[in-house]
Amino acid sequence: MRVLYSEAAIRRKYGVAWSEKLCKAAAKLGPAEDVSGKSADEIRSVIAGLPANQSCVLVGGYDLIPTFDRPNPTLNMSGDDDESIPTDAPYGVAPGAPRAQEFAPTRPVARIPDATGNADPADFIKVLRFQEVATTTKTPAKRFERCAAEFTLATGAVSRAMGRRGKIVTSPPAKLDGAPDVIKELSGSGRVHVLLHGANRSPDWAYLFGHGEDDDSPYPKAMSARQIDLCDLRGAAVTFSSCYAAMLDSGMSEAGQRNENNQVALACLGHGAKFVVAVTRSNWIGMDGDGDSLGPGLIADVWRQLVRGRTAGEAVQAGRIAYLRRDLARSGREDRKYVLKSALQLQLYGNPEAKL
Repeated sequence: MRVLYSEAAIRRKYGVAWSEKLCKAAAKLGPAEDVSGKSADEIRSVIAGLPANQSCVLVGGYDLIPTFDRPNPTLNMSGDDDESIPTDAPYGVAPGAPRAQEFAPTRPVARIPDATGNADPADFIKVLRFQEVATTTKTPAKRFERCAAEFTLATGAVSRAMGRRGKIVTSPPAKLDGAPDVIKELSGSGRVHVLLHGANRSPDWAYLFGHGEDDDSPYPKAMSARQIDLCDLRGAAVTFSSCYAAMLDSGMSEAGQRNENNQVALACLGHGAKFVVAVTRSNWIGMDGDGDSLGPGLIADVWRQLVRGRTAGEAVQAGRIAYLRRDLARSGREDRKYVLKSALQLQLYGNPEAKL
């Protein structure tokens, strides 16, 4: 695994003393290279020069290592107002390759993000130290699955792919927001999947919401980043099929800081998760058939690879390919755009060499 970081960007954000500590912590993950001052395209060229079978991890959020922005294939379709998609998928494709290859990159590329804005360097050090031992930390046997009521079909498809028997819990009533059962059930879990509604605006982005079968029913606050922030997730493999669960930028919202208190992926990594797989924008969910399609279908394909013993990087890479082959073949011309969005916005946060 090759580790890429920007010493200059880390120094600007955290100061000289902390930058030395953070760069040393990053270098403990594997052979490291400083890409200070390089654009996303220039960093992609660096990655393309690595051995073909080598995975890569980008250290830091978008202000430390830039991401790519790509047009949203489903903009203005069925109410989708995501103008663009921030994605690291192009890093896994050689410069000059056809844009279509970015939907199924040939190289595993992950990111270990830090908080945005006035970030605490001690929190970032903590995450990097968890990632240093991710490949040797045992995955607990306990499972945690939670979904909105209307997504039980799609969640069931993911559940079947996760291996070992689990129990899907639908979203609780609004009065149970912050109830200790979430903390108790999630803490110590090794295989985690969540399909609740996510948001892209502050302060709602700090929560994941449940929903009932009735279109007029409320969206209760079913989980929050603060709840996750109270859990022990050491060794956990975490996937979200929720909208915006991997979102690090401000999206359509006013400028805001993302940290463990309001961003679910950061909260998981900050408490020991080996890796988190989620999407940066609104997600499309299969509501009929076997539920094994679109966003959750892709997550199910990733889990199928994980239970076969693949690394997180390999599982995301192979899962994307399996998903695209299946869903593109059974979709009409317009529906294929939904399939492509799901693949493009999928992100891997954490150590790409970690396994179940």
